[in-house]
Amino acid sequence: MHQMVGYHRPAAVAEAVRLLAEPTRVAMAGGTTLRHDGGAAPVEVVDLQALDLDSIEADGPLVRIGATTTLQALVDSDAVPDLVRRTARAELPSTLRSRATVGGTIGSAESDSLLLAALLVHDATVHFADGRTAPLGDVLEVGLGSGDLIVGVTVASLGATAIAVTGRTPADTPIVAAVGRADEHGMRLALCGVAATPRLVEPAEVDALEPPGDFRGSPAYRRHLANVLSARVLEELS
Repeated sequence: MHQMVGYHRPAAVAEAVRLLAEPTRVAMAGGTTLRHDGGAAPVEVVDLQALDLDSIEADGPLVRIGATTTLQALVDSDAVPDLVRRTARAELPSTLRSRATVGGTIGSAESDSLLLAALLVHDATVHFADGRTAPLGDVLEVGLGSGDLIVGVTVASLGATAIAVTGRTPADTPIVAAVGRADEHGMRLALCGVAATPRLVEPAEVDALEPPGDFRGSPAYRRHLANVLSARVLEELS
């Protein structure tokens, strides 16, 4: 458990970047989780809520989503692709969706996040405060560096989508899930529950996956689910 020894609420992105340059400081958006590589070391929180990063803007075939946009705002926005809206609803109960944010979801990088899988197949590009951009898949694989501040994410809005999920109960987080999108540029397939974070995969790669095992499913069981669910998604999109 972290010991919070300081609190900052910057009014501008540049000020937030300066504050986060210190390794003992950690960004906080909605405040539903707090992650810090320093283990249980004392931290200072940099609250991002005053930075005006909560907009959703449609721009032709793209949608730009601010980093502090809440998951409930995604659910409620007609500008957001339907698959992203649906998976945002499934991500957390309503009491937390009104606090949890898009940037925080990316930073947390939970392995069973349906929303991250949906963002992956919608070709999500992550925008940082220093002007850099990177595909979401790269950000999830490498993780956020010290001082990295996500300011938004851009997603493609068009294409047909499909999703297939297996969980212990309909309301439970998925053991394994497959999410797909097809458009004029081809097919994208993302899986949850087969690696440390959701990941894009080629259909031919699914049978060679080596998922982690836990009390909800062995590696072999998760691989079997990945094959079955991927086949359902691909069939629906074909």
